Amino acid sequence: MGVDLRAISGTGPDGRIVKEDVLAAAGGDARRERHRTETPAAPAGPEVEVIEPTRMQATIAKRMAEAKATVPNFNVTVEARVDEAVKLRQQLKESVPGAEKVTMTDILMRACALALRRFPEVNSSWVDGRFQRKRSINIGLAVPPSQGLGLLVPVVHDVDRKDLAQISIESRQVIERARSGRPGEHDLSGATFSISNLGMYGVDEFVAIINPPESAILAVGAIKDVPVVEDGRIVPGKVMRMTLSVDHRVFYGQTAAQFMAEVKRLIENPVTLVVPAG
Repeated sequence: MGVDLRAISGTGPDGRIVKEDVLAAAGGDARRERHRTETPAAPAGPEVEVIEPTRMQATIAKRMAEAKATVPNFNVTVEARVDEAVKLRQQLKESVPGAEKVTMTDILMRACALALRRFPEVNSSWVDGRFQRKRSINIGLAVPPSQGLGLLVPVVHDVDRKDLAQISIESRQVIERARSGRPGEHDLSGATFSISNLGMYGVDEFVAIINPPESAILAVGAIKDVPVVEDGRIVPGKVMRMTLSVDHRVFYGQTAAQFMAEVKRLIENPVTLVVPAG
């Protein structure tokens, strides 16, 4: 109809130009002037900033969209008492050489590795219509890069064969190499299971997206001081919520529940985590 939209003040929601505005402008009736005087003009410039993703961000976006679209997932959440795990961490820092920087994530890695030994179905993948059960237990750690844009998943290999001090040292090393842009040959590949811990940011509980071809990822929340019932008495306690996201093609609810019960048992009885690896 030859109407210049830049000359029209829209009467729709948020100044949107609607059919009646165009017809009024094309016909030149009195409503055209009324629209101009009664409706504020929309800003001439763009209202959003367009930012090109980095190569890493574009890859992550593509993989996560594929994961949500193709992986039939479900989630299982448990709450664990971590009083003893917190005490163990402090004891290791004070008395074990090389364990001064052991974190709760390191303790979780050890617990998950032992649980994966017991439930190898969780350490598996669905590839081309078949199950692939992995012999090695390699755990990826979802961490932000040094610039804070995107996501890195450095991998600690053969976690079940390492003690807590070794896990702590190696996890720091692979994270530092990845963040510096100088990862080793296998630092960013080969994961069979992943952990994403947002507890240090005050997040109570969340659900993580599975990173194919892995079949599961554990999302970990903050350690909170809460009242708990112990032997019929209310006492102060430390609890932490963990949510397992599961690829339903690879294993099912019962296995997920049993796996999480084992992780919970190990975390709540952390003396089992300091037994020499082997």
